[in-house]
Amino acid sequence: MAFLLLGEFISALFGWPVPGSVMGMLLLFLKLVIRGGITDELKQSSQGLLPYLPLFIVPASVGIVNYMDVIEQEGWMILTAMVVSLAVGIPVCGWLVQKTMKFSRAKGDQS
Repeated sequence: MAFLLLGEFISALFGWPVPGSVMGMLLLFLKLVIRGGITDELKQSSQGLLPYLPLFIVPASVGIVNYMDVIEQEGWMILTAMVVSLAVGIPVCGWLVQKTMKFSRAKGDQS
């Protein structure tokens, strides 16, 4: 909750177009990277929330109804952007995973 509030504050303070919730998640991610991993308490609490993850998607899906006029006007551009980003994003993610696995194996061989 603290990271959400901090993200909202930073986003409003600097007027960045990034939502505060996304900023808060980035701050939490940076903290976890710097710390070197997650604590057992965080792991346990997140495991309890995982079964309810699909419920978090429902409000965003319902919110689309508020923008039906935008979807009617810009639907093809939105669909094109989604398809192109997937066509680029999926191979890039696969490539990154392969590089990360290769790096992990090389690092494990040195130990």
